[in-house]
Amino acid sequence: MPPPIRLLSLGTTHWLNTQAVYHALAETMTAESPDTIIFAQPLQPYLCIGYHQELDSVLDRQACARMSLPIVRRRVGGGATYLDVNQLFYQCIFHHTRLPAIITDVYARLLAAPVATLKSLGLNAELRDENEIEVGRDPSGRPDGKRIAGIGGGRIGESAVVVGNILFNFDYNVMTQAWRAPSESFRRLASQSLRERVTTLWSELPLPISPQEVQRMMIEEFARVLKRPLEPGNLTPVEEEKIKEVGKRLKSYNWLAMHQNGAKPMKSLKISRGVFIRAEELTVGEYQLRATISRGVFIRAEELTVGEYQLRATFRVRDDVIEHAVLESEPERDWGETTTNLTGIKVKDWRETLKML
Repeated sequence: MPPPIRLLSLGTTHWLNTQAVYHALAETMTAESPDTIIFAQPLQPYLCIGYHQELDSVLDRQACARMSLPIVRRRVGGGATYLDVNQLFYQCIFHHTRLPAIITDVYARLLAAPVATLKSLGLNAELRDENEIEVGRDPSGRPDGKRIAGIGGGRIGESAVVVGNILFNFDYNVMTQAWRAPSESFRRLASQSLRERVTTLWSELPLPISPQEVQRMMIEEFARVLKRPLEPGNLTPVEEEKIKEVGKRLKSYNWLAMHQNGAKPMKSLKISRGVFIRAEELTVGEYQLRATISRGVFIRAEELTVGEYQLRATFRVRDDVIEHAVLESEPERDWGETTTNLTGIKVKDWRETLKML
């Protein structure tokens, strides 16, 4: 019989525990350590940035302080995210020799349980692009669902780590205000895209379900898909000491401030699979261009100077073709006919098309 997986159910716990515990277990793991799955919910809200992100590029620390939101940096990748008690965390810490060598296969194995749990709740859940869990499809029937979970993973010491959460509810406003956006148009576009592309369990289900019930279901699914029982366990004294050490490090300024490189506002923000907001600047002849772009089935906003007009353009784009255009300028002008002529062209051609109109 394969050895059981240690189950640590932390329940609602201090926010820092939800990061420090799995990091400590990963850093102390050896081949003799038990594979462990942790479930937790943070009592206090906080923000967590990915290992490779520049803190002052992605988050506005003054805004975060006004909202009393602490910040930590995790040792796995991904983007900045807002975390609170309305999210159920699942954290898998396995010795790397007991999982596949290829990261795609690791995600497939460890994320099969949350996907199966969502399906058993009646949702059309799918694992897409290696580590994105989505539910639903777009009106045309294409597999273009909404993100309902945040997931990260990687190697820490001898361990392979996959962490994720299920969103029961989400404070879109707080996340929007925490970003260090290069412009308010970028923030507005990102906020709109966040609401369109990220959903929650309570908004998808006809009746609410508790995190405790979802956790129970997920434990059963982990045991089924991994073909190993999950048995409640305890932390060792060595792990408990490591948790204290790691907690101090994850919130320390030196740890948070790594990768500092000029601290300019972010130029790119991932919302969900295939959907990014991007801000760009370039000079095209006499035109000074500033662009805010969302990729995928996306909305795109751009600015340029056309003669005496400072022009702002917002596009809804599908498959690189403009479906809808809105043009605004200073001084004001009626751009109605121009927007009609931009509809149906390739988005990459809009500047050249504008010059000819």
